[in-house]
Amino acid sequence: MLIEKKLFTNYNLINVLIALVPLSLILGNLIVNLNVILICLVGITMYKLDTFKISKKIYQYLIYAFFCYLILITLISYLPLITSDANKIFPNNISSKESYIENILKVFFFLRFLILFFVITKLIEKNHFNIKFFFISCAFFSCIIAIDIFIQVSFGRNLLGNTYEYRPTSFFNDEDIAGGFLQKFSLFFIFFISFINIGKNKKNYYIYLTFLAFFILIVLINNRMPILLFISSFFIFLFLNKNFKAVVFAVLFVLSILTTFNILSEKLSSSYSSFYANVKQILVTAPRLFYNSKAEGEVWHNFTPETLKAAGMSFNKEIIPFGHGYTIVFNSGIQLWKENKIFGKGLKSFKFNCSRGKNTTCSTHPHNYFIEIALDTGLVGLILIYSIFFLSIFDFMKFNKNNLDFNSKLISFPFFLIIFFEFFPLRGSGSFFSTSNASIIFLMLPILIGLSNSKKN
Repeated sequence: MLIEKKLFTNYNLINVLIALVPLSLILGNLIVNLNVILICLVGITMYKLDTFKISKKIYQYLIYAFFCYLILITLISYLPLITSDANKIFPNNISSKESYIENILKVFFFLRFLILFFVITKLIEKNHFNIKFFFISCAFFSCIIAIDIFIQVSFGRNLLGNTYEYRPTSFFNDEDIAGGFLQKFSLFFIFFISFINIGKNKKNYYIYLTFLAFFILIVLINNRMPILLFISSFFIFLFLNKNFKAVVFAVLFVLSILTTFNILSEKLSSSYSSFYANVKQILVTAPRLFYNSKAEGEVWHNFTPETLKAAGMSFNKEIIPFGHGYTIVFNSGIQLWKENKIFGKGLKSFKFNCSRGKNTTCSTHPHNYFIEIALDTGLVGLILIYSIFFLSIFDFMKFNKNNLDFNSKLISFPFFLIIFFEFFPLRGSGSFFSTSNASIIFLMLPILIGLSNSKKN
């Protein structure tokens, strides 16, 4: 007896929409928002009110608390200012009644990511999430970007005929995020081997070779932070799998690759030398900013308005740079956080409160998740969201230690590595509350939680 399987079901539709997330990130925020909204609507249609109840209650309570607090502190911060004289309160003269209303509307629209979190969690709990299909999609689009980048580097134009000035950007046009996209989504190409029935040693060799291939490509893009995060992802994978001989070999190999590129390219050599100095400066300076009254450090005389512009920051002649450009904007965010350490200043408050001066500047956000969340939601919101992060990492570590199935471990690694480095505090980043970043975080986080707590392989 033949059983007819329905092709057009809500389960198939929602898995297709989730699989299209990488494509929507390539196409832009409008498509990302449309995709996220559709996932939420289909999910609620499938599970009704049961969508908002998950089996591991600690995550449910923490995520509810964070979003409710974000809305509350935003309303408390901005509602009184709607009728105030904004020019007397804020020094940068960009504030207005319309700006406050816009932020209040944005904080309610941000609830789409709360719904996304619950929908994805429920899909995994009900065993309705087609993880292999998601891997195939992510692997495919990362491969397309990789091929396009290679063509753009080789011939000066990509498949669409787009040229570039400083870094190849593939289909992202003016957005310098191709390296960051590959740093995350190439992991699904690398770990897709978990779905193929071959020996463990062969799988490891495949993983090493594909890591190397994407590493060289990201080096060619010259997105330095994604390079550092990608290398770190590889070493963490080796360490957690207790392959210490491979760690030693990988260190020597990475150093040889970078040395070769430095010798062959004077531009790359200068770029990575300055990046090393900048990272070192951030690691030394950034933690001290939280307890020092002002930023201190060496002045970098080669700091230019173009460097600031590349980081998305305003330039003012009063700025006395120190270390990397991000250190200045980190300091601006941290000094503002000190004005309201416990409760914060509300969603996207940095651009309203920042000021230009010695070692401070203005931007749309502080270019660091940790600082941005602390500034906008205070220690209350920071503790809530980072509690979710630490719990998810703890659950993954327990899962990785106790699970004897090698394939299950490999499947969970991309989600773990993405979330681990998204929340890593000492790094430059976009805005936590931006559409693209929030979509990645609130998609990958519940998958990581679900896989780590699943009783099924």
